Amino acid sequence: LCLAGGDAAAAASVELLGDPALWTGPRRGAYAWMDEALDERAAARDARLAEMEPELVAAVRARHPDGEELAAGGIGVATQAEVILCGRVVCEGFEGRLNERAMLLEGTHGASKSARVQLNVASCPALAAFPGQIVAVLGRCGMGGSTFHARDFLPGLTLPPAPALAAPARSRQLHVQIMAGPFCLRDGLDYSPLEEGLEHAVSHAPHVLLLLGPLVDASNRGVASGEPVLPGRPEDEVCSLPEVYTRHVLPLLRRGVARLKAASPSTEVLVVPSLDEALGFHPMPQPPLDAAVGPSLDAAGAEHLRRLGARFLPNPAHLSVDGLRLTVTSADALTPILRAGLVLRPEERRIERALRLLLEQRSLFPVLPREPTGVSEARASALDFPEQQVPDVVVFPSATGGAAGQAMDGRLFVNPGSVCRPAAL
Repeated sequence: LCLAGGDAAAAASVELLGDPALWTGPRRGAYAWMDEALDERAAARDARLAEMEPELVAAVRARHPDGEELAAGGIGVATQAEVILCGRVVCEGFEGRLNERAMLLEGTHGASKSARVQLNVASCPALAAFPGQIVAVLGRCGMGGSTFHARDFLPGLTLPPAPALAAPARSRQLHVQIMAGPFCLRDGLDYSPLEEGLEHAVSHAPHVLLLLGPLVDASNRGVASGEPVLPGRPEDEVCSLPEVYTRHVLPLLRRGVARLKAASPSTEVLVVPSLDEALGFHPMPQPPLDAAVGPSLDAAGAEHLRRLGARFLPNPAHLSVDGLRLTVTSADALTPILRAGLVLRPEERRIERALRLLLEQRSLFPVLPREPTGVSEARASALDFPEQQVPDVVVFPSATGGAAGQAMDGRLFVNPGSVCRPAAL
């Protein structure tokens, strides 16, 4: 991945964006996640809807500037006037797929006691909807107040003009090498693909080397069987999962990073964890790998990597790299929208529209019910773009399509694929 940057010889400036309080403290964000009360989860979701509502209302008013200023209504409040409603799209059937005839709009608990109204979108000229999406609609209530007849459907926040990724004043290209796990073959613990990738970094000296987990894939056949055997050892010499890290993976990674730093001292090495990490038990958002997995390992392993200059990041990670905003996750952010029941009218390219919806929702994982299923709602703000600013580049591996880059409204989506085919596929 090559983007516009600054001085070709200088190290890239990498800054972690977002709420720093999430990943600080004695345990560096390795939080306890199984004690969230239902009201806490609901309050976190309501807060996000309330945060987006003023901008959504303003955007609908800007789309309809003629006549009197449109008023914002409340879900569950019957009125004869034409109003703007903001809420979350919900599928009418608990197990059904979303479609135009089974679409509800749900309000916040504070403003409407989580009231829902049937949403009739037949008169909307365009539609792009999925479960969990925060939208604004313009229309009128039916006679009974249980149905809202919309004539305009705003699928999310308006995208601002994209900044130029290549500026004449910049004299170099920012070279980012991305490697996404699994890093070993599915039938054993042969990490030669990772070694080859690190050798490629040594010979090409990228400004940033981005490693997306898992380092040890929980779906690997040897790991999943509970009887992993290290390469070159007898088959009856079974080791534990911590030993896979401390005796095999971390030493291999240290050797590769040491060679890279010797050849290119300015290269930034960034490590992002994965939900498929064998010893990583946190849901999304995940703390840095050394904080989450560290208590299970010899702490010296991760410490040696940090001394070499490697940085352990949370998942997802929102970064500023030489002024460019990058959002990175090791989880597939595209497939959940496509699988949840994306409703489009008129029909268009589903992948491109789904990617645009991520930008319009200002979030990597806006689908409800959640996918990935494990999410700490109290910390779910880490899944959203910091300060609701659209990133310049979004990076995540996806099972939908192969390794590729996709330009979308002046932003770049990068699917790096996987170094090795995941064992679960």
